[in-house]
Amino acid sequence: MRKQLLRQVYHDEERIAQMFQPAKKVKKSLKIVVYGDKGVGKTIFALNAPGKKAVIDTENGTDWYAEDFEFDVMKTRLYSEVKAAVKFIEQNPNKYDVLIIDPITNVYQTLIDAARQTAELRAKRKGRDAENANLTQGDWGVIKQKFRSLITDLCNLPCHTVITGWMADVYEGDGENRKKVGVKVDADKKIEHQPDVIIRLEVDPDGTRYGVIEKDRTRTYQTGQRVKDIAFTDFLGRVSKVGAVSRMQNEEEAARAEAEITPETVESIKAKWIELDQEPKVLTAHLRKTYGVKDVYGLTEKQGQEVLKWINKGGAADERETA
Repeated sequence: MRKQLLRQVYHDEERIAQMFQPAKKVKKSLKIVVYGDKGVGKTIFALNAPGKKAVIDTENGTDWYAEDFEFDVMKTRLYSEVKAAVKFIEQNPNKYDVLIIDPITNVYQTLIDAARQTAELRAKRKGRDAENANLTQGDWGVIKQKFRSLITDLCNLPCHTVITGWMADVYEGDGENRKKVGVKVDADKKIEHQPDVIIRLEVDPDGTRYGVIEKDRTRTYQTGQRVKDIAFTDFLGRVSKVGAVSRMQNEEEAARAEAEITPETVESIKAKWIELDQEPKVLTAHLRKTYGVKDVYGLTEKQGQEVLKWINKGGAADERETA
């Protein structure tokens, strides 16, 4: 029993060690968030990006710029339509050089408003006052999961991405002690973490525009630096066209992969195993050795899919001798 346990520990360590690979240069495009008060030039900053541009316009803000800039535009503030548009661009990587969402705050607000309507309908069904219906913790969880998934999808795109946003004040304290301590993008805080560059635009009384660098993974500027006439093109020197595209799982994909195995995947594994006329102990041995579980029901969905691939590649034949 002790030898078996030691073999399992060694195998787990070996499998995990193989997950780490030497870092390589990857193909990187710019993912920039630019936000600020009204009239500071957020849309113009985005439209000045070079190349063929697609704009998801959530407030008709681009109507005044068609004569000065060339771009394709889609007008919507529906989350479902924005997700579909992002998926389209992901599947057609050569169609656009830049995707602009202007501003993303409206998409976030739509998710909140939709959740409130759902809460009101829920209250009516229970005979409660719909006007006083509040969003539950579960409602906010759905809002955050959807919005964060969208941000991940935007940052995974093979083209440059510019996300504009409104500005919201940040307060601390309660009652008379409540005071403004700063500003932020008016959206879920995930937008502050995943994009590579965050710029707060400001305009001086004389009309000079500045960009305050709040985050810059490209290391073009220092955090806190106030840059006069900041432009999208300032960051192009850090773009890499070498290597493979680096993609991160979005929240929906990660949740599905980490959730317990679905009945459909369990049945697929069983059916495939029966089709191959393999002994059950061979599969059990593989699951125990590779994942440390006693049967398929102990797998996650991602692991279940890995087992299916293992079966289809003929891995069962190699396992037979060690079962």
